Amino acid sequence: MNKLDRYTKLGLSVIFFGHILASFTSFGFHHPDEHFQILEWANYFAGNTPDASHLPWEFASQIRPWFQPLLHAFFIKLFMAFGIYEPFSAATFFRLCYAALNIWVLIELWNYFQKKHQLSSKWFLIFSAMWFFPYIHVRTSSENLSGIFTAFALLTLVRIPQVDEKKALSAFFKSGILFGFAFIARYQIALGMAGVAIALLIRDRALLKTHWSMLGGFIIPIALGTLLDRWGYGNWVFTPYLYYKVNIVQNVAASFNPYPWYQYLIWILQFIPFISIPILYGATRFTLKNKTNVFGAFFLSYFILHWFITNKEYRFLFPILNFVPLLAIVWFEDSKKGKVFLKPAALSIYVTVSAVAFVGSSLRGASIKMLGPIHLVHQFTQKHPNAEWLTNLNYLEEGKYKRPFYNIRLTDGFRSEAMHLYTNQEELQQLRSKFSEYFIYFDSNPGPQANAMLSYLDHSGCKSVSSTLTRWASDHFNFDYQVLYYCSNL
Repeated sequence: MNKLDRYTKLGLSVIFFGHILASFTSFGFHHPDEHFQILEWANYFAGNTPDASHLPWEFASQIRPWFQPLLHAFFIKLFMAFGIYEPFSAATFFRLCYAALNIWVLIELWNYFQKKHQLSSKWFLIFSAMWFFPYIHVRTSSENLSGIFTAFALLTLVRIPQVDEKKALSAFFKSGILFGFAFIARYQIALGMAGVAIALLIRDRALLKTHWSMLGGFIIPIALGTLLDRWGYGNWVFTPYLYYKVNIVQNVAASFNPYPWYQYLIWILQFIPFISIPILYGATRFTLKNKTNVFGAFFLSYFILHWFITNKEYRFLFPILNFVPLLAIVWFEDSKKGKVFLKPAALSIYVTVSAVAFVGSSLRGASIKMLGPIHLVHQFTQKHPNAEWLTNLNYLEEGKYKRPFYNIRLTDGFRSEAMHLYTNQEELQQLRSKFSEYFIYFDSNPGPQANAMLSYLDHSGCKSVSSTLTRWASDHFNFDYQVLYYCSNL
């Protein structure tokens, strides 16, 4: 096994380990849309929610496509049919599915760019160790799914045989279908498609049969999406038009997260500039040098046109992050300016920084505020089914935690009688009179009430066994605090 093989195998290990780990640890959601417009819609369609009152305003406005929620609803109903449905396990399954698809994307992208530009395997280690890959790739977001289809659509375009017209027409048609699915997953992806269309017209200098073939393929998912929207909403509706009407004509989108045109550049400078600045610089230089390259055209069009949209969030850039690092790598390789990145010291620093950033972004979940109500409560019932539960958070109260998908009652091992809501020490005294030895899972919002109860626990013969955060972190960052106590009255 030579040196290059070692880098390739190490890169593959990083990709697989990082994505599998994030699938289990990066619970919650990066943005509420990832949960409330995907999982909650799917849960509602599957019949697990009595009405749509908890769904966001996009449901009543009928501007959200049903394509992606119905994919999730299919598996939910399948699990229910086999009697194995459990929401927390289903969420982990979905994250694993998205991770597997993105691993496939990353490997296919690398194979294409490596062969076309004779890239060193050291570049693959850098590419595989992008700290944000696992975190983004396990998200059940529309940006994630759209990015997957987009990458495969672009790969299909660049692999089209030039000498066989029949195969070329077929490949353009397939690429159009993939672009169509990317579009009905997230409509904003059309901003990048505009760049691809311009690049193809500049390259071919005319409208060709292949272009019409790609347009024909693109229309098929749009038609399918219309049928799915009819199924989901119960009436005929063309959601792309309504989305445009509500967000652009009526200017609703501008009311969310209004930022100046240069905000994306600020975010790029803020998020580990050691990694992000070279990626942006190299990808931009590649695009300017290869104006008709469909990858570069998609990146530049998608990135720049987003500047002119008032509503800005850095998650909007997620669909291009699978291939943009490779554009930068190719430019650094071709320009002979990337040798510094391949030196052992630079590789070690890069991988270390990336690993630290990955741990910070994934291992605590995508939403710290959801540790108690979503993930750790589930873990608690799995690991300590006989323990009592002392909390000031009423997860059973209707509307208190408006996340019907994560129904605590459906958690394996959950016992509603084990949950004791406290306002003072009386609940603990009742437990002490009932049991001689017992475990207590303490789960609470930070504040004076929680501090008083913790102080009482610490002086009542109970010992802390494990906790999710330190008391200091809970108090200073206003996070929910979870700790397992062992109590003995002997």
